[in-house]
Amino acid sequence: MSEKINSDARPREQAIKVFRRLMACSRGISRETLKNELECSERTVDRIVDDINNALSADLEIVKAPNNNNEICYQLVSHKEENVPGFSFEEVRYLATCRDLAAPYLPEAVIGRINRSLVNLALHLEEGQRRSVSGAPITFANKGYIDYGPHAETIKTLNEAIANRRVCSLCYLPMNERTAKSYRYAPGRIVAMNGVFYVQGHYLDEGSLLPGHFITFLLHRITQITPGEEYFHFNAFEDTSRAFGLKWHEPMRRQIHVAADAADYVRDRIWSADQTIEEQDDGGIILSVTTTSEKELQAWVWSFGGLAEIITPSSNEESQGQDTTASPAPLAADPRVLQD
Repeated sequence: MSEKINSDARPREQAIKVFRRLMACSRGISRETLKNELECSERTVDRIVDDINNALSADLEIVKAPNNNNEICYQLVSHKEENVPGFSFEEVRYLATCRDLAAPYLPEAVIGRINRSLVNLALHLEEGQRRSVSGAPITFANKGYIDYGPHAETIKTLNEAIANRRVCSLCYLPMNERTAKSYRYAPGRIVAMNGVFYVQGHYLDEGSLLPGHFITFLLHRITQITPGEEYFHFNAFEDTSRAFGLKWHEPMRRQIHVAADAADYVRDRIWSADQTIEEQDDGGIILSVTTTSEKELQAWVWSFGGLAEIITPSSNEESQGQDTTASPAPLAADPRVLQD
């Protein structure tokens, strides 16, 4: 009886020893090494590994493959990470960095939800990859900022209306005015620029589902928004992300001379996707950009205090004296967005 117990105990001891060795060695162990340590044949090693695999959960597996020396090796692998397709810890850290970049513009409740989601995602990764995703968050030095916490419901309503192409009734308080105005609106996209959120879309005439003129609102100055029961069927967003500024008019090409003292600041940044920079003998540059907001471009140039100047004709000169003062330009009245 004692001989039978001993004969049963040896395979168990061998299996435990193999399992522990595989857990301790992430690079795998050769079959030859296991054969020598267990003092058995290669066939017995294979049988022990098969017995262990049959006893493991679906998350763990011992795989067999040749190493660089063409020796058969065994390695213990985890499939836990496969439960989160396409994710590794580095990608979770990347998402955490994106969270930090967006944090100054998001309500605290939204940041809390994002934090909890990232932690839950990290906990689904392989045991060896579990680490904190909080880290040391990126901090921002603000010269004044807008608290979007009270506007979380407006953002939610706009996002749903944009996704479903739903017509909205909107009340908006323009800059430098005390009375809100009402609009029938087809929202197209929420745009963030220099710490300020805007919504861009089309004004709709009463009873019409056809696009009217393109219009941009400062999101925090929307006092009320109510989704209606009508739906529009056109693209309400005009992508002008390649141009300088928000969409206020058709694209225009402008050249700006920048003095040497401000040239490095301008060189270091992209102002328009199709910009060109011409170096000047005095150390300055000529920046050529496409803009859809000339008043915004002018305000930006003024912010350099005489070190920059628009050298192409203005829209007033091009239009031969036509009045262009009616075009909206909230950016010119908002000094926070003139420069870093």
